[in-house]
Amino acid sequence: MCGFAGYILSDKVWENEDYAKQDLLNISKLIYHRGPDDNGVYSDKENKLGLAFQRLSILDLSVHAKQPMISKSLDWIIVFNGEIYNYLDLKNTLSDKSIIWKSSSDTEVVLECIANYGFAKAISMIDGMFAIAAYNFKSKSLWLARDKFGEKPIYYGKDKKNNFFFSSDIKALMKSKYFQKKINYNTSADYLRYGYVPDPLSILEDIHKLSPGQILKYDFNKKIKIDEYWNTYYEFLKMRENPFKGTYESAKEEMIFKIKNATSSRLAADVPVGAFLSGGIDSSNLVLSLKTQGHDLDTFSIGFKDKNKNEAQYASEVAIKLNTNHNEKILNDSDCINIIPDIVRCFDEPFSDPSQIPTFLLSSFAKKKIKVAISGDGADELFGGYPRYKNISKLWSNLKMSPKFLKKNIEFLPYFFSDSKNKLIKSLGKKIRKISHSCIESLYNDELSRWRPDEGMYERHLNNNSNFNKVFNYQGANISDYRYVMFRDLITYLPSNLLVKIDRASMANSLEVRSPFLDPNLAKFAWSLPDKFLYKNKYDKFILRDILSKKFSSKIYARKKQGFEPPLDLWLKGPLKEWALEIIEINDDFINKNKLKFFYQSFLKGEKKLTYKLWSLIMFKAWRDHNAL
Repeated sequence: MCGFAGYILSDKVWENEDYAKQDLLNISKLIYHRGPDDNGVYSDKENKLGLAFQRLSILDLSVHAKQPMISKSLDWIIVFNGEIYNYLDLKNTLSDKSIIWKSSSDTEVVLECIANYGFAKAISMIDGMFAIAAYNFKSKSLWLARDKFGEKPIYYGKDKKNNFFFSSDIKALMKSKYFQKKINYNTSADYLRYGYVPDPLSILEDIHKLSPGQILKYDFNKKIKIDEYWNTYYEFLKMRENPFKGTYESAKEEMIFKIKNATSSRLAADVPVGAFLSGGIDSSNLVLSLKTQGHDLDTFSIGFKDKNKNEAQYASEVAIKLNTNHNEKILNDSDCINIIPDIVRCFDEPFSDPSQIPTFLLSSFAKKKIKVAISGDGADELFGGYPRYKNISKLWSNLKMSPKFLKKNIEFLPYFFSDSKNKLIKSLGKKIRKISHSCIESLYNDELSRWRPDEGMYERHLNNNSNFNKVFNYQGANISDYRYVMFRDLITYLPSNLLVKIDRASMANSLEVRSPFLDPNLAKFAWSLPDKFLYKNKYDKFILRDILSKKFSSKIYARKKQGFEPPLDLWLKGPLKEWALEIIEINDDFINKNKLKFFYQSFLKGEKKLTYKLWSLIMFKAWRDHNAL
């Protein structure tokens, strides 16, 4: 796991080798946390190419795995962030190429696959989480690729001077003297709606995120071409058109086998590996699988003194039952509040999921003993773990059955009711607004919103090319509304929120996190299962709960989902109040300060539902102030 940044400059911008190298070293300092074990820079006047790299050593700790790395043919140079789980299999496919290997790293294997098979074919062969940048000296072309579900980040963009930039982290680009940082206010509107910047957008002008499953080619003609080597929708559709037809018991056995393969492949490391353990359905399944395979394991959990927010007791029960080397830390308010400035710094774009705080602290706690952690990310989206799947699909089903004239005219009512001073009427207006949308995508987007467009917090237009605005034709296919809402999480909420959170929070602490549930074979099998295997007897994630039921009491396998979130409302009214007011007072030409102060005063008077809305505004202003934008 590492971090990289680089650029291809125009002839008019490139100055001299020494100047470029110093600029690249400055860039590296901003991604030091992503890889403090080693670094490397490469500058090439002929190709106007600059690469900066920071390494977190996981496989092959020697200098032989140093990056940037040049292929045996001398045709390619690579910087690579991530882990390739099938690198030994790929190495075997190259056995007839008479390659003299210098390292035992996955980086060298990926590089030689690219050199021998071509970039696109090599990427299609890879199983792992990754962001890759590789330059071909012969064709004078740069290639970028991102993994199938978006576990690892990669930004790119071309400015008006024909300079092309790419990076694991926007902050690194901001440090370059060649890069002109300027906030994108239209994208900022998307942030305020969702509390994060959705793919493929970024918070800066002229910069984008490469979406999961995509390959980008930038050639000597200064042209950008993007292709897909993996499309989640088509893979999802294939599995739904050819669903699993076996018995429930055979499906459960196959799922146990898939989890075993996914977890075992993610243990490859030359450093200590442990697991996050919340005591929930997802992490408990992963730890159960690892212990069943005979692995001795360190597990890590944190909790809060507030009993309503604390999961540590469940994690402890699972750890005792499975005999793990369990590590637990109970946080107090000061633990969380003191690191909020670090939270603002470690997220390269504004981000306001409050679970970012405990995730950061869990990563910091685990890093004291391990360098790689196993995590349960992705299970909710694959196995139906959020109540919104049922709620949205049920609401959409009711709307489809309503009379056409009602659907046509009902959309005007919420705005009439929203101006009422009567709380009951306003509440009715909100409910009517929810059923006034013309499609399930609108219902979904509204459910995921912090600030809806009709609430007047932002006047800019939302971006049409956000993944939230994609519409997929699933009518007539073997896909229920329930599963379609889950799919939308897979292409929006998972890569743009959850995987951003775990990547930035863990890498800020130089900790690598691996997610077995995002193994493509496991994911595709989950997509093939009937809905009733996922939701049954009022239980979500039924098949995962059933696997746990053979080992644990109902206290564990039947418990409701509990969010990994701190008591943010109490903090904003107490110990964070002064800090929040200072942030609110910062002048900002995008967010109306008086309106924000009004909302904050309403919150202090008891409007608890404003908590997350306010947090998104406060974190935006704090991020902008920190980055001097």
